[in-house]
Amino acid sequence: MHVAAANIFLKTLEEPPGDTTLLLLTTRPYALLPTIRSRCLTFRFPVSGTAYAPDGWAAWLADYTAWLARLAEGIADKRAAADSLMAVYGLTSRFGAILEFATQEVWKKQKTELPPDIKEDEEVAIETGIANDLRLRLFVEIEQATRAFALPRLNANAPATTRALTDSIKKLEHATGLLRLNLNESAALENFMLASLRYWTRR
Repeated sequence: MHVAAANIFLKTLEEPPGDTTLLLLTTRPYALLPTIRSRCLTFRFPVSGTAYAPDGWAAWLADYTAWLARLAEGIADKRAAADSLMAVYGLTSRFGAILEFATQEVWKKQKTELPPDIKEDEEVAIETGIANDLRLRLFVEIEQATRAFALPRLNANAPATTRALTDSIKKLEHATGLLRLNLNESAALENFMLASLRYWTRR
């Protein structure tokens, strides 16, 4: 949008036609005039072409799946029960570290592409958006990993596996919803995994 077009569009925003909704789609919001941005409500949508696999995430998912396998096989004694419980807190702690590191890496890259006149509160908003987008994607991949673990077991032990899978996904989606209400992601994951421990070990 060159300068003349930007000024014309700004005039339209200042005196919009009645019963009209204007949608402005851009991948470079900070290339727009600040006066245009200040008159718009901003919504950020993740772009499928910018997928990012955080360091350690593949190993985390593998350990999570192995933890589910141990639960599904049954907990035979107190030692196994204690190990399964401690694994919850180990995985939760690693999740937080992976998310924090990934957020810093993505933010470091995007920060270099921002205009020099960007305000501090706008920087905070962008960094927060990056963290929220990443954690949502990680939770989606946890759901996909849970489903992938359960599918091969449905034929062998359909009723118990179906029930555990259904309850787990329901609990995870509820936890993800609470993230939008500013629940800490580690608390949400811990809550989900403690519930999963019960779901996958009941008979």
